[in-house]
Amino acid sequence: MLVPLYGFVAGDTLGILVLARDDETIASVAAQLQRAATVRVRPRARVRVLARGAVLDPAATVSASGLTALDRIDVVAAEEP
Repeated sequence: MLVPLYGFVAGDTLGILVLARDDETIASVAAQLQRAATVRVRPRARVRVLARGAVLDPAATVSASGLTALDRIDVVAAEEP
């Protein structure tokens, strides 16, 4: 099933509506958002995805992360170790 999500990439001036599959990983959704924003923001190799103030597991699926239609996710630079 497709889940429409509002995605925001750090440094971009626009939000992006992305259609994610419920079995798609958070890492895949982040990559999709970064590709969509490349005309305005350079993609980063390491990112974190936030939703409702929490960091999402990149290996978890959209449904396992509890994301539902029209939830907001933010793609931000990963903290350096």
